[in-house]
Amino acid sequence: MLKFGRTIFHRLVTLVLLLCATAPFARAQTAADGTGDTPFKTYVRSANAARDAGNIDAALQNYREALKMDATWQEGWWNLGTLLYERDRYADAIPAFQTLAGLAPQASPAWTFLGLCEFETKDYANALEHLFKGEALGGVEDAEIARVAKYHLGLLLIRAGEFDRAHAVLAGLASAGQSSPQITFALGLGLLRVPLLPEEVDPSREALVLDTGGVAAQVAAGDGPGALTAFQTAIAKYPDAPYLHYAYGEALAADGKLEDALGEFRRELGISPQSALPQVEIARVELGLKRANEALLAAQEAVRRAPDSHAAHEVLAQCFAATGARREAAKELMAAETLGGEKPSMEERIVERYRTNVAERGTSRQGVAGGDDLFDAAMRDYSAKQYSEAIAGLKIWLQQNANSGTGWAVLGLSEFALHDYDNALIHLQRGQQLGLTGSPDSVGLAKYRLGILLNHSGQFNAAEQLLMSATVSEPLTSEARFALGMALLHLSEFPDQVPSSRHDLVEAAGEIAERLKESKYDLAFSRLDDLLRKYPSAPFLHYTYGTALTSLSQYDEAAEQFRAEILLSPSSELPYLGIASLELKRHRPANALGPALHAVHLAPRDATAHYLVGRSYLETGKPAEAIGELQEASTMTPGSPEVHFSLAKAYAKTNQSEKAEEERTIFAQLNALAEQQRSQHGDQSYGSHDAPNAAISNMDHAAIENSKPQ
Repeated sequence: MLKFGRTIFHRLVTLVLLLCATAPFARAQTAADGTGDTPFKTYVRSANAARDAGNIDAALQNYREALKMDATWQEGWWNLGTLLYERDRYADAIPAFQTLAGLAPQASPAWTFLGLCEFETKDYANALEHLFKGEALGGVEDAEIARVAKYHLGLLLIRAGEFDRAHAVLAGLASAGQSSPQITFALGLGLLRVPLLPEEVDPSREALVLDTGGVAAQVAAGDGPGALTAFQTAIAKYPDAPYLHYAYGEALAADGKLEDALGEFRRELGISPQSALPQVEIARVELGLKRANEALLAAQEAVRRAPDSHAAHEVLAQCFAATGARREAAKELMAAETLGGEKPSMEERIVERYRTNVAERGTSRQGVAGGDDLFDAAMRDYSAKQYSEAIAGLKIWLQQNANSGTGWAVLGLSEFALHDYDNALIHLQRGQQLGLTGSPDSVGLAKYRLGILLNHSGQFNAAEQLLMSATVSEPLTSEARFALGMALLHLSEFPDQVPSSRHDLVEAAGEIAERLKESKYDLAFSRLDDLLRKYPSAPFLHYTYGTALTSLSQYDEAAEQFRAEILLSPSSELPYLGIASLELKRHRPANALGPALHAVHLAPRDATAHYLVGRSYLETGKPAEAIGELQEASTMTPGSPEVHFSLAKAYAKTNQSEKAEEERTIFAQLNALAEQQRSQHGDQSYGSHDAPNAAISNMDHAAIENSKPQ
């Protein structure tokens, strides 16, 4: 489950107390705050002090003792429940939140946290009911907690087969700029009408779900043209995925392309012949095209397939009305009203398609037990290059060992060997995030494979950082350097697809990246000069040169390199970001604004571009304009200390002192984390242009005080 920081819980205490201002609470609070010592007050003080000192066991014990003396003390139940929740003791937290909800039934946070705890204990029916109740009572004011609650509510609606309601909840998060890989995955489940929770999905289907979730997120964000293009790309990759053509047809119909929509709904009929949904939409489109008789045939077929469908009877009523059959129309409309809302849709064929099949291990391993034996068997299969067998065993093993980075990595390596690159990327990334164990060679192989997959997917900066951090032993060193060169040159092929005539260029680019990492600038610059003479039209060499020169404060020379890159790569936002960044470093924000705005035009979803536009506005005396751009950057990279630092200054300059203080607090927390990471891993940000996701390097940390209102 997504969790919250301790400061958020402390803010929520105040929120709950405001919502819970009932007479019993008032009496309990008076007893706690009045003069004179009592055993109750002693326990309360001890509990609060222990909580604030981080001694959670003592805090829990003292809260329980206080509640034995006054079971109507609402703040005590809240503190007890949230502390247990923070410790992942969800079953123990449920009675506390149940009691609080009974004492203060209008306190929406109590219902929300009760539902979240029930979700974790797999009491999904009650979790759905109570999360809904919390939402109906107003939800919670804290944006992060509200996001987590809505995400879990969306998952439960998907599990219940209520895909349209789930989409409304999740699309609201995506359209508000709060999307994340988890929300994207949930949107994909909803679009594909898969009534499963994410952890129940077969790993081999994860790439499909994520890709379609990305399309759904574009629809939710209102990017109609981009979504239509993304639908075409997804359908080219997954032409037989149920309900993908259906969703594309809906998007086309919403865009007014009715004939094209009709074609997609008919394609869906071939994939989902028993479903009434495409027939319902065909009827609606035919009505829109003024072809009432064709619409009537489709609507009648929809009712035949789904006689309990409100939507099918409703569209049939519309078709009868369009053909002049008033009596039949009234009858169907009454049937629709009698049925009420649309029934949940849970198709067994979809469940079977997407759920991990615990029996798929095959006859060759039927006698193998679970646990370590199953994992060991999968490793033997992998070593023997029996990748399909290894994948089958790991799918089962990972259901009970989902936090094993090594397990996910071996699954990804097996998928890579079978050319299932999309899922290999997902699972190797998951393995890297969870942590890899094993010999240096095996860890190096996993990182190398992940690096070339990141290159292949266009994530060049991520590939560069990963490959430069990897300790890759022979014989992979030369291969890793080659992949590093591909990242620097922004080549999205696989290494074996690079023509032999470009091998010298790529290898030299990899060597340059290594030299820059080692801060051997003279060697790197000499090599760059040689390469530019030999390959004057090679893209991103000038850009690399410019970023390195910027890090050495050689701004005139850096600007020259960025301008040269623009001539070679006019559609890339990177050289424009480079110019904007160095102009800000030179305290010339008016000169930075133009290139930063052009970068936003080229890459509207680039957080760094919005950040630099915001900085430029802020430093040219336009804090109101800056806030909008910085907020956009913050939604894309909420973990960036730079963005929150600049937002604090912008809010302060517009006299929004409360928001400024909140941003200062977030900045301090994130910057402390960034400092810790730098001390552990070193600074590898030679190519950064004040990017929001990079650590602060040249900022006077005391300058944060200057953002406070005077």
